[in-house]
Amino acid sequence: MTDPRPRLVFTTDVNGTLTPVNTFAELVRPFGLEGEMVRLMTDYTTGKTGFAKVLPEMRRLACSVDRKRLEDVARSLVFFPGAIDVIEKISSSQAVNAVTALSTTGFAGLMALLNTMRHQGLLKVAASPVLAGLLSDSEKSALIRPILSESHKILVIDDLVESHCPNPGLVFHVGDTLGDFDGIRHAAETGGLGIAFNPNAPLVSKLGDLPSSARKNIRLLVFPVDTKPDYTQVCQAVSERIWEKTRTEL
Repeated sequence: MTDPRPRLVFTTDVNGTLTPVNTFAELVRPFGLEGEMVRLMTDYTTGKTGFAKVLPEMRRLACSVDRKRLEDVARSLVFFPGAIDVIEKISSSQAVNAVTALSTTGFAGLMALLNTMRHQGLLKVAASPVLAGLLSDSEKSALIRPILSESHKILVIDDLVESHCPNPGLVFHVGDTLGDFDGIRHAAETGGLGIAFNPNAPLVSKLGDLPSSARKNIRLLVFPVDTKPDYTQVCQAVSERIWEKTRTEL
């Protein structure tokens, strides 16, 4: 019997950690390489260079990370308020048929572990292949595509759209830095919703240059400097779009 529920695709590069820029610096801190990692992360998340250009250096810096270090860092990550609840609600909703994925330039090893430990394996994972060799076979099974450049987030969306066939307008990408511009723009241009969550200034500026036809499908969720970003606002934006398109409550 055909599932009558609205179908949606939800990808996010905001996996819930409060310090996403420093996550990978923490991985290499015992080796005294955190400063170099922060510099690389800053360069591509602000548009100074592309992810494909910094990836080889990130691989080099991370080559000494072992499984224990990977697990220790995954356990220590602090989450945005509401992040786990929102991802669980979207992934497990009885009202909609959703496919959800982390779509990130983050290291596949950490992202897969994070998914298993914090999101109960509800999310698929597309990430850069760094540290994927530290994963078990079951953890590797969550990996759906390697991300080698920012534009590959478009391919993740297209893969899931092709396999899941979402309702018109129910394609979402959530991101917070310039590395998510392609994913946010693609979701918006295909009639879905791009969500800029606590976006950095370069991302806000680039989104502002898009034509109005795309900007109308983009939501900026901006928080005061002294306030913790609240991921439940992502759920609100998704819920509003589902209701707008299908008159279904998430």
